[in-house]
Amino acid sequence: MTSATMKAPRVVGSADAFRRACRYEWRHLTALRSTWIMLGVVAILSLLTGITVLLDLDEQHTVSSAKVADTIAWTPLSMQIPALCFFVLVLGTGPVSTDLVSGAARTTWLAVNGRGTAYGAKCAVGFVLGSGVAAASALLGALSCAVTLAVAGARQPAWAEVLAPAARFVGWMGCWALLCLALVALLRSRIVAVLLLVLWPLVGERIAGALLGYVPGLDGVGDWLPFATGRAMLTDVSAYSGDERPFAQALVGSHLATPVAAAVFCLYTAAVTAAGLWAYCRRDAKAG
Repeated sequence: MTSATMKAPRVVGSADAFRRACRYEWRHLTALRSTWIMLGVVAILSLLTGITVLLDLDEQHTVSSAKVADTIAWTPLSMQIPALCFFVLVLGTGPVSTDLVSGAARTTWLAVNGRGTAYGAKCAVGFVLGSGVAAASALLGALSCAVTLAVAGARQPAWAEVLAPAARFVGWMGCWALLCLALVALLRSRIVAVLLLVLWPLVGERIAGALLGYVPGLDGVGDWLPFATGRAMLTDVSAYSGDERPFAQALVGSHLATPVAAAVFCLYTAAVTAAGLWAYCRRDAKAG
């Protein structure tokens, strides 16, 4: 073949390279059987959450919009993080750990035109996956609650008041997916990242907040810890009645207003995601 018949290589723009990288990540996720198993489990549990709303019925056989929103978000107050996080954790930590630990990252970087593009695509697909799963779960949970209340003869809550908490829940889960992949990039270990994401919100942050309360001048720092702001983002304590508010406030662990807490939690997510980008672009993959 002569040089005259050879075609000149086509330059791929950054936007086109990013779209291709996102398509690559999406196809990889959808090709895994574990992805569909997890989504199936989430769908089943979302449909079953409506039954739990009956536990919150008062003497008038009614339930508040705040408690319905809490049920749809899978009771984040009692668990410190939504139960849906444990399922997204499996999906969110996989893409980066597969690349860096298995040695497949070099192939990925060559295929999608660079490390930054690969990481950006993982973030974009991860955020869409986390928020999309949460949106579907919230919709199925709301339908389940509505049907359950109708069958039980209970009054329906003001569903318009559930929209804002549900939207915050969707955004929270998108941020959670970003935290999952960023921490794997930082720690270079899926196991350590999973343990940190499970134990820190459930136990570690509560202990840290309590210890900070004994330090002069730092008694209010606990309100600004990452998952304290995340719980305050998910649950608007002011929406609870007077006798239930102190208990809800103690479980949330932050006195920040919901809009402020949402902004702070998103800033935490952005900072950790940026640190993950730095680590992902600097560290090489293990030899396969």
